[in-house]
Amino acid sequence: MAQQITRLLPWRNYDDKDVINEYAFDAGSGEAGTFVKVSNGDLSQDPYEYVNSSYFVNSMGNARSKYPTVPYRVTATAGTGDYGEVLGMMLRDYREVDENGEKLHFYAKKKEELQCLLSGEAVPIVTRGMFDVNVRMLEGGVVPNVNDSAVLGANGQLTGVAPAARSTEQVNATVGKFIGTGFRTGQQTADAFEGPWARLILSIN
Repeated sequence: MAQQITRLLPWRNYDDKDVINEYAFDAGSGEAGTFVKVSNGDLSQDPYEYVNSSYFVNSMGNARSKYPTVPYRVTATAGTGDYGEVLGMMLRDYREVDENGEKLHFYAKKKEELQCLLSGEAVPIVTRGMFDVNVRMLEGGVVPNVNDSAVLGANGQLTGVAPAARSTEQVNATVGKFIGTGFRTGQQTADAFEGPWARLILSIN
């Protein structure tokens, strides 16, 4: 299921005009809710290119079909030092296989059910809005306090810092604030969203 790796919960509120759709993530796997910056923005390249893919080599090894990919790339932010470069937050996961090890390239319906992308495909990147996030987004698994500033952390994550306690670097690396927190408890059946969560207002200038 998508929530096995995603950092986002289903509830969200954003406008399509605040979404960028021209860049692909620079790794074969990645989590929705990851904060990213541009790693390749060379617009002299064509908007798509064809690359060799192991998916399309036949058993005899004498035929190959190339796979279209987006050359413009983003990578996960690494912490407060990326405050001036952060582009936004990914809205979809990247996966090559599903939870059963089946290659999603040949299973388009399942790929849509998982709300994921394959490596090289353009990912929607949002810059503003309200989102419910799970503990996977929070650096060190530390749940923020209500009204904490949302500050860039390692691995494209966020950390909550009291506004008055922020350093100058943390002020610069603030991308929003947390306006609520909670803990979801499973009932009679397993709950994939069980655990701590927070509501984030995202605003990247």
